[in-house]
Amino acid sequence: MGKNGRFGKMYGKVVGRDDDSRPGWKGPGYIKKEKAAEAKAKAKSTKKAPEADEQEAEISEPEVPIKLQQLLLNCFRDTFPIVLTPEILQPVLQEVKSALYERDFAKAFGKREYLEAYAARWSPSRALCYMSILVEIREHLDDLYQPADFLTSKIGEQESGSSHEQHLNVSCIGGCAAEVVAFGGFIRFLQDSAREEGSSDTLIDEVESLLISSTSPKINLALSDIAEWREVTQKLHDSLINLPPMSKYASAAAKAANSPLIAAENINTTFRLEDVLSMTQSQIGGLVGSRPNLLTLLFTLNELYTASISKTTAFLLMLTVAAKPGTILLVVDSPGSYSETSVGAEAKKYPMKFLLDHTLLEAKKKTSAPEDEDGEEEKKEEVAKWEKIVSDDSKWFRVPESLRYPIPLENMRYQTHIYRRL
Repeated sequence: MGKNGRFGKMYGKVVGRDDDSRPGWKGPGYIKKEKAAEAKAKAKSTKKAPEADEQEAEISEPEVPIKLQQLLLNCFRDTFPIVLTPEILQPVLQEVKSALYERDFAKAFGKREYLEAYAARWSPSRALCYMSILVEIREHLDDLYQPADFLTSKIGEQESGSSHEQHLNVSCIGGCAAEVVAFGGFIRFLQDSAREEGSSDTLIDEVESLLISSTSPKINLALSDIAEWREVTQKLHDSLINLPPMSKYASAAAKAANSPLIAAENINTTFRLEDVLSMTQSQIGGLVGSRPNLLTLLFTLNELYTASISKTTAFLLMLTVAAKPGTILLVVDSPGSYSETSVGAEAKKYPMKFLLDHTLLEAKKKTSAPEDEDGEEEKKEEVAKWEKIVSDDSKWFRVPESLRYPIPLENMRYQTHIYRRL
């Protein structure tokens, strides 16, 4: 995870001697306010411009409404009410932190109570961050939506009206808890956006808004991880589609307005216990599916590289073979991530981004071609199988201060890279 706990730059403000709102004076050395302000702005621009530009590039301004972000935090709060009590959470977190520090992942994620504590403590801020990324890149996902009649016509189960429904198939490699809630929030964002676009005065716009609302994608979410996240992800999935708990003293109006984040038919979640570095080509093919879809590696790839660069490279190459043209690969990880490999007697560290780009964009595989007229087998080089469509080496996601959660949540710094299969 990135550096945590930084306040926003507008967290507090004190009127100083150079502030425009501070009372001034008019004596022999008086300078007109307009000129003073211009001089001050010019001095700041020449002295602080590089740092300001750098900070501005790092900060991710959320498009997601605060109300929706709070609903996502409520899902975690309502799923783990007992886990989030200090006397239960703190001792378990100490054990998890100790195992993570020792890089003993089998221990850190080996018990259900460890997984629940991890999900309650670190997954909420990641879920908010992931949802903001999905909202930001949603235009790149448009071509991945599959009409429901394509999925059902093959088995003769097509129903009337299903042609307006769209399905987005997603394969999440690693992670799991944050991804479930993030995609649930993404569905709700799309639905709310469609409703807002539907509030118009013309009949044509109203018809179009109805079509948009009816075609909001239903997400088939396939999760895979080396840790047994099945029970935790199912609990979070249930929190998305069930009514949130309410106080028995809640008013009748509040109870009537109570509703789940999304409907049960909007999301389908499955989990597979897999070590992706040990999977065969056919197993990866089953993981990816037979249609273009969204593949995610969210704070997972660098851990795979740390385990084995060679095995991770082989996995990415098999993923390339299995992925259908149009597939989108979303990679999010800690900025400045490095992995070490040995070349001869020397060990050298490479940035994660360099290893990823080299495998997906630069590496070319020699393949056999038919024999030429002289009977010699020709060799040809295949072109790169992916194109990079988005890349950001460092970005901040800041948790809005107005959000409420039983324990403090940290801001996140991350890098993101998106590829499309050619």
